[in-house]
Amino acid sequence: MSTARFTSSTKLTIIWIILILLTLSTAFVGYLELSGLSIVGFVILTITLKGQLIIDHFMGMRYVRGFWRHAMLGFVIVIPVIIWTGYYLSSV
Repeated sequence: MSTARFTSSTKLTIIWIILILLTLSTAFVGYLELSGLSIVGFVILTITLKGQLIIDHFMGMRYVRGFWRHAMLGFVIVIPVIIWTGYYLSSV
């Protein structure tokens, strides 16, 4: 029996496929013209997940400590929260 280990390029390919699937899911939601707070939450959650994957794996900041990693993660978290809050307050 051989132990299968992911190479760096295989791992990045899998992450790229996940990013494509997340993009297609949000595009499908847009195509169906769905709306509502839960749909906005879903789209923002996928945006946050995609940003996290890009920062960690494609920008290579997974093991970076300090200001730059926190700045990037803050950007991925704070901006979607502001957008969701604005949408929530406009629907109340």
